[in-house]
Amino acid sequence: MCTDKEEDMRYKRALLVQAKYDSTFSNVFPAGIGYISEFLTSHNIENDVYDLNVSRNTEDILFEKISRYDPDIIGFSMMSLNYKYNYAVMERLKNRFPHITIAAGGAHVSTMREDVLRDCLAIDFGVVLEGEYTILELMRGGKAFSETMGLIYRDNGKISYSGDRAFIQDLDSLPYPKYARFEKKDYSTLMSVFSSRGCPFECTYCPVRLAIGRRFVARSPKSVVDELEHHYNQGYREFSFRDDNFTLIQERVYAICDEIEKRRFKGLYLMCDNGVRADKIDYKMLKRMKDVGFRMIGLGVEAGDDKILKSLKKSSTVKVMENAIKTACDLGYIVELYFLIGSPGETWQDFEKTVALACKYPVMIASFYHILPYPNTELFALAKNNNYLLRSPVEYLNDGSQRRNTPFLSTPEFPEELRKKAYDYAYKTTQACVMKTRREYSRKHAYEKFRQMGFGDPLASIFTKMYTFGFIQDFVLNSRMISNIKKDIKKWKMLSKNNKG
Repeated sequence: MCTDKEEDMRYKRALLVQAKYDSTFSNVFPAGIGYISEFLTSHNIENDVYDLNVSRNTEDILFEKISRYDPDIIGFSMMSLNYKYNYAVMERLKNRFPHITIAAGGAHVSTMREDVLRDCLAIDFGVVLEGEYTILELMRGGKAFSETMGLIYRDNGKISYSGDRAFIQDLDSLPYPKYARFEKKDYSTLMSVFSSRGCPFECTYCPVRLAIGRRFVARSPKSVVDELEHHYNQGYREFSFRDDNFTLIQERVYAICDEIEKRRFKGLYLMCDNGVRADKIDYKMLKRMKDVGFRMIGLGVEAGDDKILKSLKKSSTVKVMENAIKTACDLGYIVELYFLIGSPGETWQDFEKTVALACKYPVMIASFYHILPYPNTELFALAKNNNYLLRSPVEYLNDGSQRRNTPFLSTPEFPEELRKKAYDYAYKTTQACVMKTRREYSRKHAYEKFRQMGFGDPLASIFTKMYTFGFIQDFVLNSRMISNIKKDIKKWKMLSKNNKG
């Protein structure tokens, strides 16, 4: 625990703000400020949180909270998407509260570094890579800014960087986020878990090494499952492992599975939807994971041609990818595949192989994204040097969602209009395959549910046929309204149980 006297600290009270962005995960607890908040609390530093992605949380309410809470420093956690809006929020905040220090961290700052402070004059400090100890030292004081590693700061009109901080080697020393300061009713019943940090691989397009570093450090299995158990006791049953390399060390995966089994959880639904490497999974490990509650897995396939995989430095082959996909499907996983459109050197014929691969196995989701050249990646250097960029990164980092049909590059083999055509072609072609898999999964799931309700085989079969009949099943599978109702019921049940406890 911190033994510093409060009067000796540079900043005594922090408000941590999750910047606003547009994402399917915007209703999931923000783990970044969750970790920072828990870490500051463990050092007896007063702090609170505010999430601009919560629909009822407006800028005006943020300013009201600042007036009441009166923080010395406000820390913004940012992604690149929608960064211009968040810069504007910080500028308005600075105009209204000029005495409050603003620090920004997160993937956007770690990627863009000094440019962030150049572009947004309201930001006093940038926190690069892991932020726990940098923000702690900044608040404590006692060190010059130049000696506070991982800090970008202003020095007599010049923007300076103190240099990268050594990565935290003992992740168990960091308290995991318990989200005590968050309104749990505002968030999904899906809880994100990070059991490791870093990525040692060299994919040309990936910005992960810029945001969290090219090294791999893992938490102990006990620490990981302690976090699961904490949230499980709060009523949560669905957990998404958001690691970039959850299966990198097989022995650790087996140890986590053993620890999960030891705790005797009931009704767990575990996901590796952020994607795992195909060359780091096999039948035995996936079977063990399935036995303890893993139900969904994502695989970053990227392309269906070895030439393209090699150019992306994926360190894998189509054969390895296919073996992983088939194994996961055979074991009954919900499988999502991630593919890139228009990698350098890719032709339409190459891309047709990718689409064919997406349809070859009974996967539940096939996601296609326009390849995005993040600054300071190998892909970006290649695109810039060859004039492949369709827009400046200043623009596409702000509004260029990969989930929209808006290409970022144009290459001789794959010009802009062909990329747009490829996006539509991929989703149209794979839709029939994906829906067939979803229908079959829905039938099996419905049958099992009816059997669990006590119906014998004949009745369970009849009710399953009725429930999954043609257009009714398609409506149920595709209806956003029904999906939202299911989510609301699940959240109500969880919160009711939590309140009773």
